[in-house]
Amino acid sequence: MSRLSVYWPDEYVSTSTIVADEPRIIPFPGTLPRSCRSTREEAPKLDVISRARLLFANRQCRQCRYPVVELLELDDAEVNRQGLEIPGTSTIVGFRCHSCDAEWHC
Repeated sequence: MSRLSVYWPDEYVSTSTIVADEPRIIPFPGTLPRSCRSTREEAPKLDVISRARLLFANRQCRQCRYPVVELLELDDAEVNRQGLEIPGTSTIVGFRCHSCDAEWHC
């Protein structure tokens, strides 16, 4: 945990009831230990195995068997600290063939 030193002017310390010898620590939201963080701040668990099986099962078109299939995803991907999308974190909606433009949903 990082600590922030705060400067207290002499006149404020003398008029207030703050004990000068007692250190004051202000925790920031990002510096709390994992055990103290709420569950809604943590990223949801990704089911990587199910996603891989879905991609493998739909690797070619269902109608013409063309091997180039485009993945249709929602725009709900997780973002990293730089604001860029993390690959493989968005929701898969369906697939589209590049040859016959057939679409199917999963």
